[in-house]
Amino acid sequence: SDELRFDIEYQQVYASNPDGIIAGSIKWPNYMGNLQRGWLGNRPVSDVIVKLDAVTQDYEFGDIKLSPLDELKHQLQVMMARYRTGDGDGAALASPAESCVQDSNQALYVAIQQIEDEVNDNPEIQEWLNSHPDHPQTQRFQQLSELGQALEQQLTPLGIVRSDWKENSETLVGVAASDSPIMSILRGLASWRTVLPRRGHDEIASLLLNHGAKLWVIRTNQVGGFDPDIIPYAPTTLF
Repeated sequence: SDELRFDIEYQQVYASNPDGIIAGSIKWPNYMGNLQRGWLGNRPVSDVIVKLDAVTQDYEFGDIKLSPLDELKHQLQVMMARYRTGDGDGAALASPAESCVQDSNQALYVAIQQIEDEVNDNPEIQEWLNSHPDHPQTQRFQQLSELGQALEQQLTPLGIVRSDWKENSETLVGVAASDSPIMSILRGLASWRTVLPRRGHDEIASLLLNHGAKLWVIRTNQVGGFDPDIIPYAPTTLF
């Protein structure tokens, strides 16, 4: 179509599946347009481009540089690697109660927590923040902390922070063996907002929007040109 488009690369946390899709980095043209595995024309996809300085800009405290975006990429890389191997079991499984959507959202939660821990544990950074209370960077970090708190409340509406979200290196729901079917369901209910892909998409997008992010929603119901008579099916969730 010769139209400008974003150069999108998915960091895809994906469980074992019969379609041969492997967890890992994948470009949008391959994910959507591949003639064998592409979803274009078969499955509706909604992308949201997010601009939120608190997350997308680096923090420089003197000689110390912290990047929430790089930390998020790192967390996703770890998860994708573990999904590819199933933590050594060879399979990463998903169910209505245990979803790779949860682990994807976990990456953002853990990334923010990691940045906060590094800031709180570093005396030099604390001194910088105390010396520059009105600096734009200090305000951005405060916004990041508030986003982390809101994310925690949004993802765990029962007021319970899932133990497997505390340490990324310990447990991922898609690759962990459940203690019992009942425990599996209870873990899913504890963070029900992130079990379903569309629900997780809407919840995170709304949360970021409420914290000052700018969002650009990309639809794929038509690619190239514009036909006002083509209308996508409305997205649905179970509740």
